[in-house]
Amino acid sequence: MPLDDERFEAYLKQFRPLDPEPLPEPKSRRQTRARFFLWAGAAAAVVILGGVALLRIRTEKPRAVETNTYSAIPDRLTDGKPLTMRSANALMAKTPSFKALVDDMAFHSRTIPLPNGKRSAVAELSKEKIKL
Repeated sequence: MPLDDERFEAYLKQFRPLDPEPLPEPKSRRQTRARFFLWAGAAAAVVILGGVALLRIRTEKPRAVETNTYSAIPDRLTDGKPLTMRSANALMAKTPSFKALVDDMAFHSRTIPLPNGKRSAVAELSKEKIKL
């Protein structure tokens, strides 16, 4: 065992620490100041744009709602054409609110007559007697 200790001691004597890396140079005052003004300018731009947007929202006049368009909704739903995304969007543009549109569709909906020779899947399924 003494040979192992001597070899280990010789190995440790070969150790030489590395020189440390130089410290980073401090940023110049000019770079720090430029970065501060960049962030301050960006923050000011965000505040100004937010203020302008808020003023536009508050000063925007509400659109006038025509009284005859609201009463025309049931006619549109019962003219025999199916309700599509396009027609739903057009109806939404004409109504005073989404709630009014949904209420009007719910309370004034009528079944669309099927062409001759066609059957409704819901009507056929309702005839089926299910035993539980």
